[in-house]
Amino acid sequence: MGTHTKKQTLSRRHFLKTTATLASFPLIPSFSLFGKDTKPSEKVSVGFIGTGGRGRYLIEALMSVKEAEIKALCDVRKENLDEAYSIARKKFKDVSLYKDFREVLARSDIDAVVIATNDHWHGPISVLSAQAGKDMYVEKPLCISIQDDFKVREVVKKYNRIFQFGTQQRSSDDFRFACELVRNGYIGELKKIRVAVPGGIVGPTCGEEPVPEDFDYEMWLGPAPTVPYCKARTVTPNWYHIADYAMGFIGGWGIHHVDIAQWGHGNDETSGPIEYKGKGEFPREGICDCAIAWDVQMKYADGIIVHFTNQQTEKKEPHLNPHGITFEGTEGTVYVNRETLQAKPEKLLNIKLKPTDVHLYQSKNHMKNFIECVKTRQPTIANIDVTVRSNTICLLSDIAVRTQKIIRWDPLKEAITDPSSLPENVQQLLHRPKKSPWNVM
Repeated sequence: MGTHTKKQTLSRRHFLKTTATLASFPLIPSFSLFGKDTKPSEKVSVGFIGTGGRGRYLIEALMSVKEAEIKALCDVRKENLDEAYSIARKKFKDVSLYKDFREVLARSDIDAVVIATNDHWHGPISVLSAQAGKDMYVEKPLCISIQDDFKVREVVKKYNRIFQFGTQQRSSDDFRFACELVRNGYIGELKKIRVAVPGGIVGPTCGEEPVPEDFDYEMWLGPAPTVPYCKARTVTPNWYHIADYAMGFIGGWGIHHVDIAQWGHGNDETSGPIEYKGKGEFPREGICDCAIAWDVQMKYADGIIVHFTNQQTEKKEPHLNPHGITFEGTEGTVYVNRETLQAKPEKLLNIKLKPTDVHLYQSKNHMKNFIECVKTRQPTIANIDVTVRSNTICLLSDIAVRTQKIIRWDPLKEAITDPSSLPENVQQLLHRPKKSPWNVM
């Protein structure tokens, strides 16, 4: 465990008492002075908030980046902290452990945080991190309501924070090249984009159980509604498919491929589809209540259609919509996922981009790109504008599926233009109430 000065302890105590009004408490990161950023002199000091399976994967990813060092780990589960600590200690000897993320944010010697908590925590922690002067790498999806996405974007820009989204496919050569083929017209005029990801699950039933001594369940719930504890509610994969904590795979997995569809279409920072219509299937029992299967048709203002579904490869309709992204043009097709890059005609894969072609932002390592941008103060490959546009598409798809109505969206005003009211369980996808003191959104 690391050691801290008395001054730091007092700062943390004050910080913990003023969570709801954090913006009024001046925290200066180790490379900032009176709001003017300067480059870290040597290594970027990082704290991890959330050290479950994904968090530990990101810890190992950061350990390969020589410009960074891990200073703090935080989790509400002791077993997660213990496992993460054993990994981080292989390289870093001064690593402090916390159960309350506000103590990490209160440390002036931490430059950036990696947020890998449950999805319902992403928004509040991102807002508080920006107000505390921390740059941030946030796991996908961003938030689980549209207004929360907007709030994170607002504070990231207000406090001039570097932001990286956990859509690491943007740092893959195959995904970038697929989008470059499309953006430069090598498949002719783009007509349709097909996106498919794994579907949802039916969860178990859940009765009340005693809370384990080494698990802070109240903190795990945080801004979400208070409900009795049962282990099944809080473990992977179940919580990914409970609407109080996540979007299900329409957003949890969908964001990866929807984001690439946006990148290939070409307006990923400034716009998105204008119309959504969909249908879906939901669990009839158990604790999971997100879509098991869905079929969404979106339309851009230029007429290009996006067909977004759970993966469909049944024998009766082979490869109806396989896992990945398919760009269909008048002169060719490009299909890409994490295992393969295919094209018809195949010669498209041999194309060498011309100097006059569109060359997309190139990153070979998503975490390294984040750390480099923290040091240079340049935008990351998955910046906050890209993030909000892509995340909004997933949320609007969920709204379309749950209402089975045509949802019309104004990408400039970023608002639904149809005045009809939405059911309560859908309204929360626009604005999600939170328990105090986590109602910082």
